[in-house]
Amino acid sequence: MVEKRTFVFVILATIVWASLASAFAGYYYLQNMNNSEQLNSAQSSLNKVASNYSQAADKYDLLLSEYALLDGNYSYFMGSNYAILMPPLRSLIANFAKNYTSLLTQEDMNKSYQQLLSDHATLLQKGNITRGDFGSLLSEYYNLFNLSAIRELGLSISKSTTLSVNVVIDYGNGTAEWHNETIVTSGYTLFRLTQEIAVIESSYFAYLEPGHIRIDSINGKTTTANYTNPSYSWGYSWIWYYWNDNDKRWVSGPVGCDAWLLKDGGIYKWNYEYWHFP
Repeated sequence: MVEKRTFVFVILATIVWASLASAFAGYYYLQNMNNSEQLNSAQSSLNKVASNYSQAADKYDLLLSEYALLDGNYSYFMGSNYAILMPPLRSLIANFAKNYTSLLTQEDMNKSYQQLLSDHATLLQKGNITRGDFGSLLSEYYNLFNLSAIRELGLSISKSTTLSVNVVIDYGNGTAEWHNETIVTSGYTLFRLTQEIAVIESSYFAYLEPGHIRIDSINGKTTTANYTNPSYSWGYSWIWYYWNDNDKRWVSGPVGCDAWLLKDGGIYKWNYEYWHFP
């Protein structure tokens, strides 16, 4: 009787073991399949990023070579009138526009490009162009070209990468509006993000750099300025900050909001605040 009972227990234990083994085998098979799919997806994304980066780098190198040639001609030019270098610069600008057409649909980039065209046309009308005038225009082109290359690389990566950021809009009257865990693609600037989370008005200033955009209004709250007293001025403006994790404090934005690229987990603030001078 004992032997028979022992035999039954052995049979049951064997069945349970086989069932568990089968279940574990199925589980690990599914896990392996899932991991393989994730690895394949990740590899595909990396390959796409690499391909996009390679194309962007080739474009950048080509345009940089053309710029370097013109810059060399400018550096070693022996004459006094630099008007002879204006047509090559115009050709360089046209080639830039052809290669970065998609970027020029962005408001800030388009304004910078239109300003460059306007400055080129204005300088061309002078006839006698000094070294300083041409050098300034060439630098304006290079700044736009360099920013475009960086922006395009960011966008190429963004096709497979997303960021989560937190933004607060402080209206200066005790009201603060948080936009937590806002999902954007890498390559986004603070200006572009602000356009999406609020109704804004902005101004473009060619002489400001890096970044040319100033925010004039957010959700109806408009900047003001009083310059009636020659020795004293005051007003309210929208100032942006980022949170420094290391120092645990808000840091005033060092560049224009259209030149600041967002980072994953970054915390940003628009603050409506009073200022005065002196």
